Amino acid sequence: MKKQLLGILISAGLFSAAHSASAGVSPYLPLKLNPVFELEVERLVTITGYPALKKPYHIATVVKYLDEVKTSHPKLHSRINRYIKRFKKPYGVTHFKSELRLSDSNYKTLPNSRGRETEEEYYIEATAFAQFNKYVIANVSGGFSGSGYGFNFGNFLSVGNEYLQADLGYREHWLSPLQDSSQMISTQALPMLGATLSNVKPMTDFNIMYELGFGRLEKVDGIVFDGETSTGKPGFLTMHLSMQPTDWWTISGNRTMQFGGGDRGNVGLSEVWDAIIDPVSSDNCGGESDLIDCNQEFGNQQASIANRFDLSWGDNPYSIILEVAGEDTNDYSNYKLGNKAYSLGLFIPYLSDTESLNLTAQLIEDAWYTHHLYQAGYSNKGNKMGHWWGDEKGANDGIGAKIFSVAYTNDLTDSSHLSVKYHTVQNEYSESTATPNYERGHYLQVDYNWQYKAHFLGLHLYTGKDVDGESFSSLGFSKLW
Repeated sequence: MKKQLLGILISAGLFSAAHSASAGVSPYLPLKLNPVFELEVERLVTITGYPALKKPYHIATVVKYLDEVKTSHPKLHSRINRYIKRFKKPYGVTHFKSELRLSDSNYKTLPNSRGRETEEEYYIEATAFAQFNKYVIANVSGGFSGSGYGFNFGNFLSVGNEYLQADLGYREHWLSPLQDSSQMISTQALPMLGATLSNVKPMTDFNIMYELGFGRLEKVDGIVFDGETSTGKPGFLTMHLSMQPTDWWTISGNRTMQFGGGDRGNVGLSEVWDAIIDPVSSDNCGGESDLIDCNQEFGNQQASIANRFDLSWGDNPYSIILEVAGEDTNDYSNYKLGNKAYSLGLFIPYLSDTESLNLTAQLIEDAWYTHHLYQAGYSNKGNKMGHWWGDEKGANDGIGAKIFSVAYTNDLTDSSHLSVKYHTVQNEYSESTATPNYERGHYLQVDYNWQYKAHFLGLHLYTGKDVDGESFSSLGFSKLW
């Protein structure tokens, strides 16, 4: 299965590169590496109605929309354009950061940080690229902690053109328009080895964007088959399709699938296709399903529908985000989402010339990130692959949550920036869990970044009281080149 799909994706990318006269592949903007710059890009997205509801963003597409704010928002245009210049070379280091961190004994996983924990006293990360020609780019990235642990992400080869770019390696995915969380897949866990197809240039008058990816998760225990457990590497499929019915409304559909591995064996292309078009008869044995033998269940599927409305009140732009995700089907129907997660977001890029505000309210029903076929749940290398909340509950607790988040930022001066994020989490007990004694959690992140001569420095506080009632505190100091 792995070789089949990889072969198809690689062949498609190489064929496209060799036979097209269109523009080539594009490098990507950083994803959860440089929050000050990434906020500027989110401002651009809201103002221009940039059509993508997924990340990382292709630089070539961002540049196209950047021209629209050259006159109306010259400071925003200048900041983004200045950063992108580092990619307008044949090769180079685009990001280098070191961080020292002091924490108390109650260690926490840092949100959306690829499994990093506060106990890591020293951490460095870097990204670089080399563009051999317009059709081939090599991306090199990763991190290393003082405890000797390596973080493998962002290492992949891009081949193809603007309509079909193939990324081969450890390329990351974020299938949501939300900024601080992604229910389907995010950077909470390290990425898997795989291949991804996507388009750089939006297609047709509806600005259609697509993404199709296949990968193998890291080796994991507890894969259930025929009443026994085994160890193996499950397969993983991601799908995304978005379009713009109007210049102020972008809508997307997303699917992820976790399947096979261990004694469950390899899965063929026909079985993947059957799971796509008929998830009930692939994943739900008994009842009204055509699937009788529960050993033949395909695996673990999730789906979502996301909307972003880019609007304005007078001269003040803002985005409203509505997203509904489902961990399974409902009532044995292929068209009804089960175990739903609802998200409502509001992003105001300019409360004033220097301030922004991002609000998110989420209601997550039970059973997310757990599964009867995979005892480790929806995870890779020990971390849940979706919402950061997944690591704030017991690994096998099939519970839901109510989450409210607020993020305020202020460009204090041209060379200093303040960001304050607050999340409150109330885990919701259900009959499927044996630990109903969670408390309301409170999580506070304060980041102050400033420029001193040619150095970009930062102070980072992460503190609060988690859902287990345990207080935690961590203070970091970083230097960014």
